[in-house]
Amino acid sequence: MRKILQRPLKILELLGLSALCTLVAATIIALLHSLNTPQPLESILPGESHIYRWKQGHIFYKTLGDEKAPPLVLLHAPAIGASAYEMRKVMGALAQKYHVYAPDLLGFGLSDRPNRNYSAEMYIDFCHDFLAEVVQGPATILASGLSCNYAVIVAKRFPDLCEQLILISPLALFGDEQPRWRPPTVLIKLPGVSFFLYPLITLRLALRLAMRLKRTPPQGQFPGADVDYLYATTHQFGAEHAPLALLAGNLSVNASQEFDSLQQPTFIIWGARALHNTWSLSSQHYMPKQAEIALIQDAGVTVQEDFPGKVVENIREWTEARKAKATKTMPGNADTTDTPSRKTTLAIGENVAAEKSNAPAVAQQIDTLYKQTAMETTKIESYCARCKKKTIMQNVQEVTAKNGQPALRGTCSVCGAGQYRAGRL
Repeated sequence: MRKILQRPLKILELLGLSALCTLVAATIIALLHSLNTPQPLESILPGESHIYRWKQGHIFYKTLGDEKAPPLVLLHAPAIGASAYEMRKVMGALAQKYHVYAPDLLGFGLSDRPNRNYSAEMYIDFCHDFLAEVVQGPATILASGLSCNYAVIVAKRFPDLCEQLILISPLALFGDEQPRWRPPTVLIKLPGVSFFLYPLITLRLALRLAMRLKRTPPQGQFPGADVDYLYATTHQFGAEHAPLALLAGNLSVNASQEFDSLQQPTFIIWGARALHNTWSLSSQHYMPKQAEIALIQDAGVTVQEDFPGKVVENIREWTEARKAKATKTMPGNADTTDTPSRKTTLAIGENVAAEKSNAPAVAQQIDTLYKQTAMETTKIESYCARCKKKTIMQNVQEVTAKNGQPALRGTCSVCGAGQYRAGRL
């Protein structure tokens, strides 16, 4: 009998020892976090620094560009270690055409971090107040991530304050942009949990892992300065309040209805590697007829950080195309010449009626865009009977073979002979 009881007791003893060691380790990490807080933090964004004394707290923001130029407001995504820092690579280039405003959202960056109930509605109110009191006029809003939802709602509720929208990786508009791992809300609200949880998710190792999940830098490496800045901004007094509210789901809001009925011109920029996250829900939404999409190959969620030049170029081309189109529609300026379209851009909904029943057709257009741009950079090889070797296929199309299996049909890039091979794009 004693031997039978010894094994369960030993297991319980090991479990208890493991739990104790985990608690000790978590306590040490939490204490080290407290000792390393606050860290020196400065904005490296170009331009002039300002403070907006908002009703909920002081908001730090920077401006750059000619004050007489059209206003452009950059809204960063709420995330762990988030701030307007994510716009640093595009702000200078955009300021050549716009008067750019780049605020840090409340609870992030150099703005105040009060201990309050953070919510999506609070950030929507901030967007409205910032446009009304700081910009003091209609502006273009460039938002990324979850802030795209806030921008869409503000544009719908207050159309006189928003002329047009530029949305970067709006995953939450088309899908569920919840973190890959999110602790239960009840657990986050338990006393003492934030004392242990937040220091763990703001370790340098955790921050580097989070960057790896979102970014795809061309060189394949993440600059140490980016990790240092994330570490500094997460190690400030009160820095845990907004991120924990995000993890609890309090900052999420459904903006699909507002997006479906938007009247403002909208430009959506996707990274091809992030776009696949939307397929399951893209067919459930109607794309406004004023919306266009640009797809950037090899880019992840944070397109503006990994491929800033391509982002700025696409924005400029979209703006110029809209101006050219407006000029053509003016009386006395009729022109039948079509403006050349960008290879990575597809106008969505121009020939689609406003009924929601046509949404699957819109999803098919998005899918076509993805395949077209994928074909531009993907080299597909097949055996050529005339060349007697494998060559790159051109004009590749998906077809169905006689046996009912999916296949690819194209032409040889060397001799022009027809080629077939099994598979999909």
